[in-house]
Amino acid sequence: MKLSRDRIREHQSGFSLIELLITIIVLIIVMAAVFSQIDQIQKKTKVESLKLDLTQESRDFMDQFARDLHMCGYPKPRIYQNSSEPVTSYALGLVKATPTEIRFEGDIVGDGTVYSVSYKYFASDVNDPNCPCLRRSVDKKTTTADPVNGYNPVYYTEIQNVIDPTGMAQGVFTFWEATGAAVSVGTGIDIVNNPSTIQQIDAIKVNLNTRALQFDPHTGQRTIVNSMATIAELEN
Repeated sequence: MKLSRDRIREHQSGFSLIELLITIIVLIIVMAAVFSQIDQIQKKTKVESLKLDLTQESRDFMDQFARDLHMCGYPKPRIYQNSSEPVTSYALGLVKATPTEIRFEGDIVGDGTVYSVSYKYFASDVNDPNCPCLRRSVDKKTTTADPVNGYNPVYYTEIQNVIDPTGMAQGVFTFWEATGAAVSVGTGIDIVNNPSTIQQIDAIKVNLNTRALQFDPHTGQRTIVNSMATIAELEN
């Protein structure tokens, strides 16, 4: 009878302290592995989200740039029968071209008004921590302003944190003939001093290289970079 009670007591005994410790250690190891994977997934998701934001911002800019440039030079003087039409009634087209800036005239809104449009790269701005950046300005064409440098533009930032193009193979803007041959603009040309070269330009390529302001959670560096390029033709 005593032997039976001892056997029952033996079967009812719980885990020993060592067994509990081993179980806890195994659970800790498993949970650590699980949380490590979750952390990696969260970091990867954040990086992909930053890349997506950069890509979307660049695409929006490319669309805006192409829409503006397609109206470059419209309306032309020849569409008017009356040769005495004021200069504000027609657009001169591309008036300035440099590796970091373009200026052109066109009815970009479609309201019958000619505007002077400028896209310009700014290497720095004490009032804007997001520079280097690419900015756009739109000014209504006037009868008195010099088409190249006669405006006092108000710029609005379109693309932030642009990588400095200095030393790169191509500038922010590159220029091409209808044949596909590149047009060299050197440090810059304009319609007043270089009209024949300006007229050769049939398309403009914009090269965007941007870097996220946030740090990559994997490397701790600002290595999240987006590169995009597009070519818009001067259709007028």
